[in-house]
Amino acid sequence: MRRSMKKYVTAGTTFSVALGIGFVMQYGDALASRVGVDEPISGPESHTAQVVAVTTPVVGQAAPDAAQSRKAASREINLSALTDVQIDPDTPVMVVPTADDIAVTASKIAPAVTAAAPRKAPVCKPVMTAMAKPMAMVRLTLMNACSADAVVTIHHQGMMFNAITDDRGLLTVDVPALSRDALFIADFKTGAGAAASVVVPDLSNYDRAVLQWQGEDGVQLHALEFGAGYDDAGHIWAASTGALTDALSGAGGFLTALGNPAVSDGLKAEVYTYPSGQNARDGDVVLNVEAEVTPRNCGREVAAQSIQIAPRQTAKAIDLTMMMPGCDAVGEFLVLKNMFADLTLAAK
Repeated sequence: MRRSMKKYVTAGTTFSVALGIGFVMQYGDALASRVGVDEPISGPESHTAQVVAVTTPVVGQAAPDAAQSRKAASREINLSALTDVQIDPDTPVMVVPTADDIAVTASKIAPAVTAAAPRKAPVCKPVMTAMAKPMAMVRLTLMNACSADAVVTIHHQGMMFNAITDDRGLLTVDVPALSRDALFIADFKTGAGAAASVVVPDLSNYDRAVLQWQGEDGVQLHALEFGAGYDDAGHIWAASTGALTDALSGAGGFLTALGNPAVSDGLKAEVYTYPSGQNARDGDVVLNVEAEVTPRNCGREVAAQSIQIAPRQTAKAIDLTMMMPGCDAVGEFLVLKNMFADLTLAAK
């Protein structure tokens, strides 16, 4: 069934909106301070791709060396001292050492059978690196050997999402940058965390719109490019994320989904990117947010946040709290047109 045939309701006075980029950024500043980053969340003047801060839990003291120096006299067993023994060259002879011989031999081999020193505990030290990629993307690589299959929250310029490390404690994720001097923070909620920064020189060529929320609130970001309708070519959303080849040529945008659905009540984000710096077409891109009424959210409040960046413009953020219709409206959609500014583009 085409989406144009679904039932929509108009969002009027049922929601409240507050401009609040300061609020969105403030939590990031506090977290950066907690994991040992002295710079503001907006990033320093210049950075190279490197780890800038790491905090770790206390690591146990290493066990002392178990090997000890020993001094002991030694002598060889003197077979000639064994008298009154006639040796037949064809008959095996068993030589029985004296008690002194046994003591000396034990002294010689004792270090070889001493118990090995206890193994050191693994060092719980999260490390994260950031690498700039094409289209103003950043590849984050996070390693924490003591946090296998663990939930981690990634923070960047007010954007937050959850991810899960693998069975070795490794996480690799590509994130759309929201700042040229891009600072990223990983928080394990256990006192362990890491941060990394990188310069993203091509960010000024892109417009970006971020929608983020928590749990299963049923919100979606939709971009309708150059007059496209729902389900047409040029309708970019979670089910049709766009082609990277179009973005590289300046013909269209793409959507990036962040957040692992396996995290219960997890933080999620969708980021729409348009290559405005090399745009090949004249026209508008309409940005909408839809909220589907579901059995999980009907009749209760839903919260979401938007962040929007554009070349040579100050980043903008909006916090949304909305009361959803009752459960008799399950399957309907609220269309919110005021969380983002539409893009008006001219061919370059």
